[in-house]
Amino acid sequence: MTDIGRRLETWAEGEPTVRALFAIGSRSRDAGGPGAADIYSDWDYQVIAAEPALFDQAGWCEQAGLGKPLAYVLRSGRLGGVRKVTAVVAGGEIDAVIIPAAQFVAVRAAVQAGTYRESPLVWSALRDQGLVLAGGFRRMKDEIAAEELFRWVEKNLPPPRLSEAEIVELAEGFVCDYVSTMRKIARGELVAAQRWLHAQLAETNYRLLHELRRRRGQASFPDARRLELLAAGAELGLVRIEATLEARSLRAAAGRSAQGCAALVRSLIGDAWRWPELPSGLRVE
Repeated sequence: MTDIGRRLETWAEGEPTVRALFAIGSRSRDAGGPGAADIYSDWDYQVIAAEPALFDQAGWCEQAGLGKPLAYVLRSGRLGGVRKVTAVVAGGEIDAVIIPAAQFVAVRAAVQAGTYRESPLVWSALRDQGLVLAGGFRRMKDEIAAEELFRWVEKNLPPPRLSEAEIVELAEGFVCDYVSTMRKIARGELVAAQRWLHAQLAETNYRLLHELRRRRGQASFPDARRLELLAAGAELGLVRIEATLEARSLRAAAGRSAQGCAALVRSLIGDAWRWPELPSGLRVE
């Protein structure tokens, strides 16, 4: 464990408001394995806190021996409306999801009572947690028996697989976004087209490739940077975006992305969906 992890764990052990601390993501994985941390990796945590307001300000970083942050922000997280702290300190970057202990206890009670599906907020939080825990987690402190619930989520709520209908929906959405991208290029809205190319077309292809790798039993993660490290040359070619801010380059990149989408969908569901015959000027060459 390097400096940040050691200092944070030592501080958390003696901090009474911190009821549990778990490393998640790359820092929780075995060295040398798929998606393991490297020297550039940040530190991702889940913190269950009796007094979440402690993390509203950056002072705890200095208490933990991490020094005064160079930048510090508190933003909304995706786990049932909880908040996430992001801090840049001299030794690296920290992302910590702050889960109020009272909220954790309420969710655990719903699971124990078998009523967790009856509350949309609880059900959504548990499913989101399943996505997070699938990337790995490691207990650093646990005074609230959180690991027991985390293991239950890991076993019973793994990340959902895409159905054929969902794959078709992604493909249809891709076509709509492809047409929109090409219209932007035709109008000379090159910055907007470049943004759409990365934010819409590429993201859809990443989801499709992740699903394909999972079906093949290959190591995979939903984020593009992990896929980039794990995917073979041919696979990477299906999702790679190479484009300069020029109409010709953007059109070519959109076309390659469309070909990648069609190939991925075909690998997933065969001929259940095919790329449509688009009007002249929008066809994929």
